[in-house]
Amino acid sequence: MASLEAPARALLDVATQDETADKFSFSQKEAEILELYDHVFEQQLEEALLSHQLPETTDADDVDAKLVEAERELLEVRARLSVRRKVIESVLMTEPSIQAVHSLPSSPLEKALLPLINRRDVLSLAYENIMTSHTACIRELSSAEVANIQSIQKNQELVQTLLELTRNEKSLDDNISDPQLKEELDSLRTENKQKKAHWTRIKRIVSASIAASGVDWASDEKLENLVLDDDALDDV
Repeated sequence: MASLEAPARALLDVATQDETADKFSFSQKEAEILELYDHVFEQQLEEALLSHQLPETTDADDVDAKLVEAERELLEVRARLSVRRKVIESVLMTEPSIQAVHSLPSSPLEKALLPLINRRDVLSLAYENIMTSHTACIRELSSAEVANIQSIQKNQELVQTLLELTRNEKSLDDNISDPQLKEELDSLRTENKQKKAHWTRIKRIVSASIAASGVDWASDEKLENLVLDDDALDDV
């Protein structure tokens, strides 16, 4: 927690110091009701899946396509049931939450619910702060990666210049009679090619890291050029 930003750390401290929320627990009857509710949902899901008409096929060549279609339809069935369950739960939670927050808690349930609602709200704010810090860290990392790639590009340009000079001097190879000197020249050329391949691999790895990091690289011109421009460093 020491690495968190001060606002997020303060919010987490407030949430974790609320001892009244920690004392809440369901009674045995309430726990059984919730368990039965989950069990009913699972049964409804199984019933919906079993009653769903899967596409029939007699063409052996079309089996894979039909399986993909069946999987998609089953996922849609599960999604519909999940949405319906969330709507029902939201409706059931609305009235007790309103009574606990906006009215003077009178019942034991409302008195127990209010600290939990407060903790939920505080944790939501802490989560938003943490996500903001996370996004900022990703952007800083992306900027550092861009700077690193720019340095690699500069090195590539220098290597390109060196290779151009080497190509221009290839015609002089026949005039070199010293075998040792020829061997050293070939060794330098091989080393340059290896460095080129190494820098190209680094560029592609960093580009893939940016694309997979979750940052909105398409809205940043430098990041977009870095991710999409794969030929700039490969033609060296």
